[in-house]
Amino acid sequence: MKKPVRIPPSEWEIMEILWTESPLSASEVFDRMPPGTSWTVKTVRAFLDRLLQKEAISRRKIHGMNVFEPLLRRGDCLRQESKSFLERFFQGNPISMISHYLEEEELSEADIERLRALLDHHGGNESGGE
Repeated sequence: MKKPVRIPPSEWEIMEILWTESPLSASEVFDRMPPGTSWTVKTVRAFLDRLLQKEAISRRKIHGMNVFEPLLRRGDCLRQESKSFLERFFQGNPISMISHYLEEEELSEADIERLRALLDHHGGNESGGE
C-alpha cells in the first residue's frame, strides 16, 4: 500500500486550484492564486516540484508547455487530513473534537439544526424525538 501523502497548507492551495481546473501551467496556477497572495511564479513552480516529488500531481507537455494535473482526489486527501487532525489533537476521538467545538464556538440555531439532521441521518436519534 502506498504511503499517505502529506500536503501542507501552501501546497494545498495549489492542489485546490488544480482540483478546480486542470491541466494548468505554472503561470496559469499563479494567475488563479487568491488576491493578496505574495507568491511569485517561481514560488508556485517550487510547490509544483514538491507535489511532483510526492506524486500528488503529474506533469506533461501540451504544445511544448509543461502542464500539471492532480493524481490524488480531493476527497481522499481531505479524509486523510481530517483523520490526521483527529489523531493529532483529539487522540482519534471524534466525540472529543465535537465536544471541543460545541464548548468553544457559538453555534447558530441553523448550525444546531444541521447537526441534529446529520445525527438523525446517521442513526444518532435513538430517543425518537418529538
